[in-house]
Amino acid sequence: MELRRLQRDCHDLCCSCARFFKVAETAHSGYANDGSPLYVGDCCASKLAETATRTYWQTRAFDIPEADSSLWRYMDFSKFVLLLKERALYFARADHVGDKFEGAKGASTNRMVWDDYYLRFFRESILNPPEGKRPNLSPEQVQGEAERLLKDMEASGYRQLRTTYLSCWHESETESEAFWRLYCPPPSVGIAIHASYGSLNQSLGDNPEIAIGRVRYIDFRKNFAGPNDAIFRKRHSLSHEREVRAVIHDEEGQSGFGLHRTVDLNLLVHQVVISPFASEWFEGLLRDTMLKFGVTIDIAPSELMLEPFF
Repeated sequence: MELRRLQRDCHDLCCSCARFFKVAETAHSGYANDGSPLYVGDCCASKLAETATRTYWQTRAFDIPEADSSLWRYMDFSKFVLLLKERALYFARADHVGDKFEGAKGASTNRMVWDDYYLRFFRESILNPPEGKRPNLSPEQVQGEAERLLKDMEASGYRQLRTTYLSCWHESETESEAFWRLYCPPPSVGIAIHASYGSLNQSLGDNPEIAIGRVRYIDFRKNFAGPNDAIFRKRHSLSHEREVRAVIHDEEGQSGFGLHRTVDLNLLVHQVVISPFASEWFEGLLRDTMLKFGVTIDIAPSELMLEPFF
């Protein structure tokens, strides 16, 4: 686990000499003579007494926010009560979050461009294997194998949707009236929990198996998401979400439509903010409910309740 954390935290550079990696350079993970973890490039590979993995370095699929980056999650009261009861964050399966482009590689209008690129890539890979021995295959066989690999890649994309689970947050220094109206529209009552990247990561155990990062928004009419980064790509029309998501992969696919991960709520949540659309009686109910579950977190009114002067 310590080695995985080092790989995550020093992803872009050699942790020994601080030299930044370049695409396709080799990154080595392992242990020094004293047993301490190391993540290094070829420049410092001689310092490894034991090698765990070697990979071709690629840029990370997402940006990691600063530790104090302000995160919000808006929810109705019933979901907040479930959070208090379970003391766990809910991660929804990726194919059940309501976005038909979730995990997509591109728009259907560009499908031919995508297929042509990867068919060519697979043909070249088949004809030029790493050991340098040219396979004894006819052009028809090469094409058939390339088409099979393309179908396998598409099947893998669908499988990823069924084995990936998401906890989605809005990154902003302030509240959003639009999000209040979207998730807690009047006359319903709800709250927003105010956290940070650091508190979210720590409350989930600083677990490198849980990827937490910013979503990147792209125009699928003109661009594609790569096979390994699609879960952190969304349509540019949703860029107002400024989403930071925590991602869990369950390769066995045994978690149903969602899963829970236990968290320390007092560590995770900086403040509970009451919906600006809630009635006056709601604050008392909220305090009593939190007391019942033994949660002591500051409660604040929405900043949307401030009154102007002229």
